[in-house]
Amino acid sequence: MTRLLALLTVSLGITLAAPAHATPGEDEAPADDNNGSFLSDLHTVGISFKDPGQAVAAGKSVCGMITRGVSGLQLLTDIRDNNPALTTNGAAQFATISAKAYCPGQLEESKGKGGG
Repeated sequence: MTRLLALLTVSLGITLAAPAHATPGEDEAPADDNNGSFLSDLHTVGISFKDPGQAVAAGKSVCGMITRGVSGLQLLTDIRDNNPALTTNGAAQFATISAKAYCPGQLEESKGKGGG
């Protein structure tokens, strides 16, 4: 998880348009009320999307992947593969914003294990 946290905390200012992608029903974290702030945070860093619902589903799927122990590198690769317009840094920003919005406990758990 230390490596995941390091990859997730990479942040550079980017401006790009990239549709978020997720398969509905797969890898989704429980629904909550963070969708508005999640979408706003994506907009703030320049990540745009055609379908807000799909962006939310993709964000929630990040938590499912983290929970299953997917490596940070694999997580970023999966995000980029499903969103070709995203750079690696853009994928890291998306993953970080997703984790902060939908599974902040995963980030705290990583820090507790020496991840920062």
